[in-house]
Amino acid sequence: MAIHTSLENKAYKYALCLQMRGYHPAAVIAAGKSHYKNVGRSRPPSPHIFSDKLRMQLSLLGEMYTIVNGNYLGCCAEVNAADQLMTKLRYLNPKDINFSNTRRPRTMQIIPPCQNCKSTFLL
Repeated sequence: MAIHTSLENKAYKYALCLQMRGYHPAAVIAAGKSHYKNVGRSRPPSPHIFSDKLRMQLSLLGEMYTIVNGNYLGCCAEVNAADQLMTKLRYLNPKDINFSNTRRPRTMQIIPPCQNCKSTFLL
């Protein structure tokens, strides 16, 4: 996975903005392909993952919104950022997405991706 400076800057600014507002999700990340970039945050289960390719890739790991490898499948910042991107770029596959480092807004530290995201996005 190549780290892109523009993605890093986007994720850092988003995390900093959340921190300043006193909102502390577990993680934020930026995802991109070409000049398309989105940020995402970890969040409780959403009723939808709009990208069929992403939903299929995640379903290989287990049932959505259940605990798989210690985390709720489909609730990670990586999934949320990738879903937004893949909804815009329907040809995109999960393994083709570039990501920034994952950042924890509360402390601004870089944290490693979970096993589910490593498997889904080859991080």
